[in-house]
Parts: sequence; C-alpha cells; structure tokens
Amino acid sequence: MGTGDFICISMTGGAPWGFRLQGGKEQQQPLQVAKIRSQSKASGSGLCEGDEVVSINGNPCADLTYPEVIKLMESITDSLQMLVKSRLDALFLFLEDQSHLPSLQHLLGYTSLRTATLANQLTGSRKQRKD
Repeated sequence: MGTGDFICISMTGGAPWGFRLQGGKEQQQPLQVAKIRSQSKASGSGLCEGDEVVSINGNPCADLTYPEVIKLMESITDSLQMLVKSRLDALFLFLEDQSHLPSLQHLLGYTSLRTATLANQLTGSRKQRKD
C-alpha cells in the first residue's frame, strides 16, 4: 500500500454496510476494503476500494484475523466508525466518480460550490502531478 492519509469513515443505520473486506493477520496481509457495492452506505461514505482498515469502532485491526473481523462486524448494530488509511490513488478514483462529489463538498464545507468546478480542481491537481 502506498502513502496516504488517515480518514474516519462513519455510517449509521445498521448492516448491510455495502463493502467487503480482505486480508487479516492469518494471511499476513493488512485488512483492506476489497469491494464496495454501488448505491450502498459505503459508496457514499468516502470509503474506497484498497483502503487499509486501521480500526473498527475503536478496535485496532492489525492483530485481528479475518474471522475475528467478521465477528466484530456482526456485533455492530447501528453505528459503524472506521479509521482507514486511504490509498492516494484510491482517493483520485473516488474523485473521478462524480456521484461522490456532493458528499465530498459537504465534508469540505463547500455546500455552494458547483460539482464540476470541484471535480476539475481536485482531479486537475492529480494530472499536474503525473506530468
């Protein structure tokens, strides 16, 4: 996994959350988001495929096996908070899918900013870095 930022993801309303995890201590792999179902709670939360899950509702995940993670997830009834290490390229994939931009505008406090302007500013900076 590359460098990235730590992000707190919050979802409410109970399962299904709309994402699948992979990895775990027994696989000697970090716990990562493998898949996000479209039109799900996870798809609008800012969670991205490839994000590394650091903690779930305050429980560190580094030493958890996959079955332990599943047991933890099944114990959550209403509110899910995850600390994730976001892959930098996953963030830009998230930004290129403009269906997420209204929630991103809200998170950044740009409630009156047009979606296209925000998308161009954020994805434009990525294109400059690639050149």
